[in-house]
Amino acid sequence: MINLDKNENYNSLEDWLETKRVYYGTKTGLQLYGGIVDFDPDKQKDLVGGEKITYDEYLDLQMEACEKEGKVRCNFAKCYHYIPLEFKGKIERITGKAVCFKRIYVSGMYHDGTCFEGKEDHVWIDKHGLEHYSVGDCLSFCAEPYRYIKTGNGKQIDFGLRHLENIKEIEKYELPSDDELMLQSIDAIICETCLYNEQCFGICIRNEKELEYLRKDMLRVVKVSKSEKE
Repeated sequence: MINLDKNENYNSLEDWLETKRVYYGTKTGLQLYGGIVDFDPDKQKDLVGGEKITYDEYLDLQMEACEKEGKVRCNFAKCYHYIPLEFKGKIERITGKAVCFKRIYVSGMYHDGTCFEGKEDHVWIDKHGLEHYSVGDCLSFCAEPYRYIKTGNGKQIDFGLRHLENIKEIEKYELPSDDELMLQSIDAIICETCLYNEQCFGICIRNEKELEYLRKDMLRVVKVSKSEKE
């Protein structure tokens, strides 16, 4: 049963059913708040465990995944739908079959050439290709983002990484801090909302002291908001 309480995209079940009726069976990738719903039936074959659900369930689970901020690995989702560039992380734990990264930093690119960055915490990846590394090692690598169905608390779609390539050991200092990641997002917001955005050639002409104060003030607000949510 679909729960549309506090849904950011649809006010009622009827609204969602009408959207499904319009795009049902097409090649459409529908951008929603929080993610993308892919209506292409062939893409269901790429979903690990997708053979166990119906096409309607496939659509419903995608829509619900868009609403689960903090419960779905949205940065891996962006890499799945767009272009992954690089991943970096520090090994936290190793078992017989898998490796857990304490945090994986994500670099990717939208189809218009704009880049994005983010992070995902406590990520388990198949051990293949990582046998010679140890706890505490920091690595950069390329990987294939993929979708799968989790069944621990009802069915839901989530995203992971597999088939690692170009694995390289890196220095710890190359991994960005939480503040650096937040400042990167803040810089993007400042640029997007700048009065001179459409005339910008990549060299900021704003007053440096004013810009630095704005960045620090926005970082403070983001941290306060984040702590209140936690």
